Amino acid sequence: MTRKHRRIPAGLLAVCLLALLATRAQAALSYDFVTDNNNGNYTVLPNGTATVNIFLRETLTAGSTSLLVAEDGLFSARLQVTRTTSPSDRANITAASRNPTNFNDFNESSSAAEIAAAMGGQAFVGGTRNLDSANGTPIITDSTTVRRVAIGTVTIQGGLVPLQTTTFTMADTTLSNDTLTWTTLTSLDSQIVARTFTVTTLPEPTTAAALFGVTGLLLVRRRRSLR
Repeated sequence: MTRKHRRIPAGLLAVCLLALLATRAQAALSYDFVTDNNNGNYTVLPNGTATVNIFLRETLTAGSTSLLVAEDGLFSARLQVTRTTSPSDRANITAASRNPTNFNDFNESSSAAEIAAAMGGQAFVGGTRNLDSANGTPIITDSTTVRRVAIGTVTIQGGLVPLQTTTFTMADTTLSNDTLTWTTLTSLDSQIVARTFTVTTLPEPTTAAALFGVTGLLLVRRRRSLR
């Protein structure tokens, strides 16, 4: 019994091969959100504020090429910043704003009223770029494998109790297709990894000096008592 073999058209094979290569190239790219201090800790005085600049970061591996460069930056971006730990005197989000140079059309950032309604625990940051712009968003090149696009800022206000640390998480929003490239409007949302940063309230300088003085006095008294 002779088996018949169907020949696959060469054009279809070429399309499948290109799709496979594109998938592999895309897998060699990673995206996350990063702050201006590389997702570290911000320190504030009691009731003081810190402005946190947030970026979308692209990291290349395995000899891949930059999609941000190929797509001429972004058309839109939007992320959600959420307070994910609550110490006894927590820090709060008080303001959020898009980067007005990069996203000069629709503003998708939370208003002061919306942030207040969320009790300072959540805010959205981002917007869209005007389609009449000659190019997509500017790209910051940190190295041959790392690039960033500035999305916007959040302002965090510390509590009144010193030595309290609050954690905030930066993540893609629950809505789909918020972060799109410029040329072909490719969605990056499903590839973006959530990251965190922290805010710690420090003692007032006078309070810290007083505590240091008391500690020093106690040490001197202890040394004398041991003689």
